Amino acid sequence: MDGKKLEAFVKAVDLGSISRAALSLHLTQSALSQQIASLEASVGVQLLARSKQGVFPTQAGRVLYRHSQHLLRGMDEALTEVRARGEGPSGRVSVGLAPYSLAQSLTIPLLQEVRRRYPNIVLHIRENFGGLLSEAIATGQIDMGVLYSPVSLRAVRVDPIVVDELCVLAHERRGLPDPVSFAALTDVPMLVPTRQHSIRLAIDAGFQRHDLFPRIAGEVESVPSLLGAVSEDLGCTVLPRSSLPPLDAYPSIVGVPFDEAMPIRLAFCTSANEPLSEPAVAVERVLRHLIAGHAAAPTSA
Repeated sequence: MDGKKLEAFVKAVDLGSISRAALSLHLTQSALSQQIASLEASVGVQLLARSKQGVFPTQAGRVLYRHSQHLLRGMDEALTEVRARGEGPSGRVSVGLAPYSLAQSLTIPLLQEVRRRYPNIVLHIRENFGGLLSEAIATGQIDMGVLYSPVSLRAVRVDPIVVDELCVLAHERRGLPDPVSFAALTDVPMLVPTRQHSIRLAIDAGFQRHDLFPRIAGEVESVPSLLGAVSEDLGCTVLPRSSLPPLDAYPSIVGVPFDEAMPIRLAFCTSANEPLSEPAVAVERVLRHLIAGHAAAPTSA
């Protein structure tokens, strides 16, 4: 069997007429009849019955008609995909970015660069907690993620990118010492993420090392909202240095380092069980390039 014979058979069944099917396929009636006769000879059974009203499938013909529809659809999809490969990678690629990470500074450049280089790739960017994104990578819901201190899962490959450093952001009128200790922050209202986030865990661990407790004034998951609150002197916050957006829009905010090491690991995560698709590999290259450029750029804090 070949595609042309199957197409002739399906068209004859769809239209109920050899002559109309031949016209639709730009064939002569005899040529189409010969294709169907050849198909019947190859399967060894009669596929079409003829009447005064036209043609209709036999019982065997109905079985072949059902399978032929799937076969022809699959052939069309295969040809479409093959032709698309000549125009570069295509398909849907999902990227997870943890809030408080580089999400704010990577999203727009990533969208722009992927659209410029790979116009046939549809990019899906998802922001969520690192633990949830790790599970989504492990279960194949997303292709890759850039996370801080990702949850250790056997099904997730963790590739450390850079060790970042946490710093304190506060209104300049607070006059925090530079560098600042955890003891100096005990009476300062803190605006932090929830305990689901690795940054919050690092903050809590820092206070606990000194037998101190933070004064939590609010739990905020949005970096722009955090910066707005700090600029109004509603409290101070802690963010990774490389994820800080330009602070020119917040002239009252100052960045102060801790007086002790406060490292936090930034990692690139993919599935340990499934290889990346061709479009996902293309997006990975772009994303890693952007991360490397961002990590090398000086910060304003």
